[in-house]
Amino acid sequence: MLLKKMSFLLFFLCLVTPTFSNNISVSSLDHAGEIARDRELREFQQAFQPGTAGYFAIGMHYLPFPTQTQLSSEYGTHDGFAFRHQMAAYFANPIGNSGYDLGILWWVERQGWDQEDFFVWPRYGEFSLVRSIHTTGATLALPKYHLGAAGGIQYQNVEKTAKIYADESDSLFWWGHATWGPTVVQTSFHEGEWRHVRVSMDLESKELWGGASHGWSTYLPNFDVGLFNGDGDDSLRISLEQNLWAQQLYAEVAVYYPEHGFRSAMLKYYPDASRIVSFDVTCFRLNNDDLVWGGGLTLPFLRVGYNHASDIENFFGSRGTFMIELRFALSSAKSGFFGLGAAKSAPMDSERVSKKLWDDSSKKATEADKKEITAKGIRREKSK
Repeated sequence: MLLKKMSFLLFFLCLVTPTFSNNISVSSLDHAGEIARDRELREFQQAFQPGTAGYFAIGMHYLPFPTQTQLSSEYGTHDGFAFRHQMAAYFANPIGNSGYDLGILWWVERQGWDQEDFFVWPRYGEFSLVRSIHTTGATLALPKYHLGAAGGIQYQNVEKTAKIYADESDSLFWWGHATWGPTVVQTSFHEGEWRHVRVSMDLESKELWGGASHGWSTYLPNFDVGLFNGDGDDSLRISLEQNLWAQQLYAEVAVYYPEHGFRSAMLKYYPDASRIVSFDVTCFRLNNDDLVWGGGLTLPFLRVGYNHASDIENFFGSRGTFMIELRFALSSAKSGFFGLGAAKSAPMDSERVSKKLWDDSSKKATEADKKEITAKGIRREKSK
């Protein structure tokens, strides 16, 4: 009954909110490819921690009505569906007893806009844009010293582009990544020219990776600085993440230079430090300097947002409508399962129950042994 009520509520919200939704611009679709390439490398950066055994994620947005993401072009307004279908997989295994872990990875995202909703085969209409971005490579890590290196290629495949969009063709990029303790350096190249350089410092101490579970070191900041060599002037992106309380309440701020300045801010609450569930309040600054407030809820298999900053930035500027994403994302290590950037692994109730049952059975066995020893004991009597 509860599931039916939630399904009806989500459907009702999707039915009502298209009235207030903004249209997607041709420009936002033109630049979505480069945003996706950077997003895949940033997600890999979070997933690739020396000692991680694997990461798997899959997701797609559910937009039931063609009026939720209408396209505005020089020919007018067009009903249709913006889409993002993504999948990520990373697996690593030890190399014998050497202490090294060897891994492989594949990130893929299919995105764009089409005049009909689809899962596999788009319509490829006269205003459609369909592209896919692949990031693949190999990793080598030495968990004992928290050292890691990775490298590979990024391939952007253009399936369909209408005449209203900028000229675009298939392209191949090379990328490299190095991790040493809390420091990460990442870069990519295209046709002999560098495209981006990123330096990240995760100073926050996390129990998941052998750090502290509480104390002042858990309140150190995490920051990321990325320099991008685009078609125009170079640009700089700076983001900061700060633990505010018990590694469950975080603030995130993003700043872009030379354009925009302040870009977005988020306040995220995680009921558990494993980061599998979150409640978000966000603020996003538009190009006209207007501030858009929103929020969202992330569950293990579902994410719902309204004017969420990540949707505005990563889903072609969409706002004014409820966004529903069917998703699943989970990392694993020897300590258990967790979400990206987590400080601790998720509490495993099954392990706790098993341990309790084992302790109870051991206790009963010990008591039984004591009784048996008492029954078989030798009683001595004084001679008269």
